[in-house]
Amino acid sequence: MFENASFDLDHVRASILRDGYCVVPDVIDVEVVYELQEFWLASFKDQASKAPTLWGPVLGEANKVHFHESEEDCLFRAYDFLWNSPLHARTREIGVALNRLRNRIVEVDEKTGEYFAADGYGIYLTVSYYPPVDGRMCTHQDKSDERRHWHFILPLTFFGTDFSGGGNFIVDRHGNRVLTDELIRPGGVLFFDGALTHGVDQIQISGAQNRGRMQMFSIPTFFESPVQNERLAESMPFKNFIKAKLRPIKHRLTGIRGAAPDRNYF
Repeated sequence: MFENASFDLDHVRASILRDGYCVVPDVIDVEVVYELQEFWLASFKDQASKAPTLWGPVLGEANKVHFHESEEDCLFRAYDFLWNSPLHARTREIGVALNRLRNRIVEVDEKTGEYFAADGYGIYLTVSYYPPVDGRMCTHQDKSDERRHWHFILPLTFFGTDFSGGGNFIVDRHGNRVLTDELIRPGGVLFFDGALTHGVDQIQISGAQNRGRMQMFSIPTFFESPVQNERLAESMPFKNFIKAKLRPIKHRLTGIRGAAPDRNYF
């Protein structure tokens, strides 16, 4: 799986501290990259449902594959939560391994994010596909607390082969706008500081360079409890909401105590 497992983590860390990013060549075997590319291009074509990009996932969230388009963003995204069976075992294996490398670069325990802390902090894995012509993501910065929000990106399609323009950019620590996709070849990995301004310029194609842009990475987040999540509350059918609210009232009136939540008293 790893072609270059012994690269200099100290050099990568120093580059991120100095410039904001570092491209490491030949990290993953090229054959594995193309295996993932083939699987995910087919999956996004056949499985994606239309839904907004998921922010604020909850503990116990199901895996899913979505397509989202708005004025600012257009992408397919697969969400692979570590408590579920993987959407694709090979992708899960590589994503977890790369996240452990990222953690070592950040200088935290390599399994940070795999086991969820009391504050809800954890990671999930995602593959994002920016389709030809329309694919894009707005300029943004990733900040939520004082942790180093450093990311890895494993490209699964490539500038000059699968798309001819646009792609991922970073504004580095010197104020330069860097088109990172132009720097990476198959098997290479980008490590960068997500607190820096970054985004995805609209994907351009030309001739046979027409597959679009695809990448795999992990997303650090704070998972919410299901009872705190407004998105889940909004999706609950009204009759189920009323039934749940009336159940404890009925229990008090009938003298039932400690009823199991799956028992049907209505």
